[in-house]
Amino acid sequence: MKVKCRANTGAGLMPVTISNIGDTAETQYPLKIGEIYTVYGQGILRNVLKYLIVGTYENLPSWYPAELFEVEDSQIYFEWHYKYDKDFVTSALWGYHEMVNEKNHYVDLIEREDQAIRIFLKRKKEIDEFN
Repeated sequence: MKVKCRANTGAGLMPVTISNIGDTAETQYPLKIGEIYTVYGQGILRNVLKYLIVGTYENLPSWYPAELFEVEDSQIYFEWHYKYDKDFVTSALWGYHEMVNEKNHYVDLIEREDQAIRIFLKRKKEIDEFN
């Protein structure tokens, strides 16, 4: 899936989203307005849909509110998986196998653990080749 950035500050978010994720209207995201990004995963965290994206000024992925983007190409990677757990902070996840099926991968990726980064880079390459 490809998305185009339409906002790169918290001002582009609904007030309820800002409240749920703990950012402010002044929060700056390392994204470039008008740039197209590949989505490597999706998750609902505290009732906010987020995309896993490598920002313009980043080398590793981060989660960004979907409200900052508009969908340019809705085709998702054919090997994505899905998980829902209403009792978990991240209630839903869509993404590559390890993202969804390995309990600690999602957290390890956020914490920049080496093994999680290696897995992400491998899956990123596969997804980029698919696109």
